[in-house]
Order: sequence, then C-alpha cells, then structure tokens
Amino acid sequence: MSCLDTPAASSWLRLSHVLSSRTPAYGGGAGLNVGIVRSMSRGDSCNALSLSFSNHLGSHVDAPRHFVADGKTVDEYAIGDWVFTRPFVAEIPAEEGEVLDVARFEMALAGCDDADLLLVRTGFEKKRTEESYWASSPAFAPELADYLKARLSSLAAIGMDTISISSSRHRELGRAAHGSFLGKGLRIFEDLALAAVPAAHQLKLVIALPLLFENADGAPCTIAALVD
Repeated sequence: MSCLDTPAASSWLRLSHVLSSRTPAYGGGAGLNVGIVRSMSRGDSCNALSLSFSNHLGSHVDAPRHFVADGKTVDEYAIGDWVFTRPFVAEIPAEEGEVLDVARFEMALAGCDDADLLLVRTGFEKKRTEESYWASSPAFAPELADYLKARLSSLAAIGMDTISISSSRHRELGRAAHGSFLGKGLRIFEDLALAAVPAAHQLKLVIALPLLFENADGAPCTIAALVD
C-alpha cells in the first residue's frame, strides 16, 4: 500500500487556511485583493479573476532566500522535499507577546525521538480574527534553531499556528530568529491551521504544495495531513 492509500481508520486534514479578504497580514499589512477580469453575469463567456497579494500572506512557507542573500528558493526544492513522513505536533500554549525559548520546547518534545517537520500548536490560532493575532503574536527565540537541529536530527522544517515565527512586539528578535532558522536550511511554515488536529493524535504524513514561481523567497501553500 502506498502512503496515499488512506486506511479506513485514517483521514486527511487541511492544515492551511483558505485565502480571503479577511486573511490577516503580518504587521497589519495589505491583504488579498481580488479583481474581476471576466464575469458571466456581465455577459462574458466565462468567469475569471485576478489576484494580488504578498507571497507571505496566509498559510505560507519561508524559504532560506527570505533572509539569506544566496539562500535556496522555493522553486529549487525537489517535489519530495515537500513530503514529510515524520511530522510531530508539539503542544506549547502561548500568550500574547510571549517569547518561546528552549525550556518551553524541552517538555513538549518529551518522547519525540526525531521528526522531519515540527508543528508547534500554541492555541493562538483562536485569535486569528482579532487584531492581536498579528499585533501581539508569540515569538520564537533564535537559539531554538540550534537546539532543534541538535535535538531532531532529521528536522527539515518547522511550522506554527501563529502569523509568523516573529512578533510585531519583538521585531529585532524576529529578524534574528528568521536568520537563525533559515540560515540552517530549516524552512518555516507560518499561519497554519492546527486546531483541527485531534488532541493526543500525531500525524502520519504531511504534504505541502507551495505555489511555484521563479526565485520565490516564500510562497502560499496548501498543506494536507494524514491523521490516525
């Protein structure tokens, strides 16, 4: 049986949010703008839309190029690099503006021998419709990159249910965190939908499908997970 043959006791979950005019942007920046190119209601032969948005809006991945001048871009990864066979969900509840450090991760990773994708569920996703989601999100300490690379030998990426690994309250620390993680080749998945993952369940497989365009330092993603 291949990894895509879903057993009866398993199901697929979407870990990415749907882009909309209500999608929050880091720092309160510009969101999604949808324009009408053709409309059958106006007498056109078909419907077509134009989209304008930042490549870091909504559920997206940061590639090393985002903070590393000669870093790898999204389109330079092989297709297989977007399939994660050892994902782990770490439960780390966080408050507004809190800086998550190594001590917060040590307990959450108890019992985890290794992982190629670490998903951090802070619970902050519940504030996604509020200003505090982008204005006062938790932040991730830069030294976590070294700790996690040493703790999880197969680690290739980290993801979180916050708008960014950075916080508007800690911008300098956020720049350092981006540089530390991306400088070590760790991709960062931000603004994920992790609330739907059943409590006490671990994911069997995660597939991320980024929007591919040339020289992309980051890209929106559709992300699917297989859960028991």
